[in-house]
Amino acid sequence: MKKFVFLVFALAWLPVQAQQAEQLRQLNEHRLRLNTTNMIVLGGWALGNIGVSSVLRARSTGSLRYFHEMNVVWNFVNLGLAAGGLYGSLSSDPGSFGLWQTYAEQQKIEKVLLFNLALNFTYLTAGGYLIERSKTATQRPERLRGYGQSLLLQGGFLLLFDTAQFLLHRQHAYPALQELIQGLSISSQGVGLTIGF
Repeated sequence: MKKFVFLVFALAWLPVQAQQAEQLRQLNEHRLRLNTTNMIVLGGWALGNIGVSSVLRARSTGSLRYFHEMNVVWNFVNLGLAAGGLYGSLSSDPGSFGLWQTYAEQQKIEKVLLFNLALNFTYLTAGGYLIERSKTATQRPERLRGYGQSLLLQGGFLLLFDTAQFLLHRQHAYPALQELIQGLSISSQGVGLTIGF
């Protein structure tokens, strides 16, 4: 009788495992595809800024020259971040993540994006400060103004970009993870799984 119960349980468990594995693969595939798209957007923004501002810096004077200078420098950093993120997304296997790894990866990306959102407000504040400071500066006020304007542009873009990323990741992953985790229960005696038939 014990063998029969075990066999019934095993036969019921295998399709659940296969279904969960497929759901996890799809969830990770979507997260990685979204990261890839986002890094391509960031890389495109960076390359566009580097190209346009490199040309315009050479043709500009005053605060506009410094605006373009900061855009070039800032976007070399963005380009490096985009390249690293793109490599990470493209080199990851969506089928290699278990439930807890998937959950941890989702939490990690959400925390990074929330941290970035806070940084973006810092960039915007710093840009506003530099512009205000340029009004009373006695040495190179045009540099302060140009750098401040660049920080406002770059911080504003990154604020929109990171907000969109966070919302897209959260919108897709949260319901799917809830569905996968809802049958799990954790107690002092161990971890349990409830399976509906």
